[in-house]
Order: sequence, then C-alpha cells, then structure tokens
Amino acid sequence: MTKKKAKKNGFTLIELLIAITILGILASIAVPFFQKYVRASRAASFTNDIRLLANAGAQYCLESGWWVEDSPVGVFPEELEGYVSQKKFELGSPLGGVWDFEQWGAGDFTSAVGVVGAAHGDEIFALVDKRIDDGDLTTGVFQKIAADRYYYVIED
Repeated sequence: MTKKKAKKNGFTLIELLIAITILGILASIAVPFFQKYVRASRAASFTNDIRLLANAGAQYCLESGWWVEDSPVGVFPEELEGYVSQKKFELGSPLGGVWDFEQWGAGDFTSAVGVVGAAHGDEIFALVDKRIDDGDLTTGVFQKIAADRYYYVIED
C-alpha cells in the first residue's frame, strides 16, 4: 500500500497575512484620493447651488426692480417663489449650514446669498472660491464675511 499525500485545501497563514498586507497598502493609497474627490465633488455641488440661488436673486431683481429682501437665516425668501425650489433651499447646503439672503450686508454689498454655519472650513471654501472667483476668500465675488459665513455677492 502506498500512502497518499493529503491535499491542501485553503491558504496558509503566511499567504493570508501577505494578501491582507497588500490590501491594506492599496487601501492606504486609495483612501486619500477618494477623500480628495469627495471634497471636490461637494465643492462643485455647493458652487452650482450658490450660483443657482444668486442667479435667481438677480433674475428677481431684473423682473421686479427690487433686490431679494434680507431674510432670517434658513428662511426661504418668498420673493424667490417660482425662481428656485423652496425644498432645495430649506435642505441647506451640500457643505452643511443653512442658506441666507442678505441685503445691504456687513461686507459692503447690496445683495448677496450665502451659507451660515457650514460644517466645513476655509479649505473647502477656498476650492469653491477658485471655481467662482479668484481663490481668495477675502476679496471678489465669493467671500468669507464672518467666522462661519460665506457669501456670493450678487451686487456690490
């Protein structure tokens, strides 16, 4: 009688450890890239939303001759009914916080729309500023007005 060798089914511990290590290295490379794209996507979404609101405010002014009234933070200005979705406005921004229309604001502007209480800081809003303006949050069309307030100036 001859002895048969037992067949090996499965992987050895060393093979599993090598595979897990390789997957860990790949994940550590991929996660920062993924986070970068998520941040860029949120900045793009915010940029589109704030431009939409600014255009609605400008269109209202063209048709009525008046700027959108200064509204309480997070409250949909009734003047914009028919220009932009109230539901989208009330959902807040993709970067956290709530939308706000300002008139004759502290930033020396006639009309502006922005976000108050955003969950993200200057880094992501600098990306937004690069898409809209000059990349400097202290000047231009898109500005940081206060610690947690970022506004798109519709009219100086």
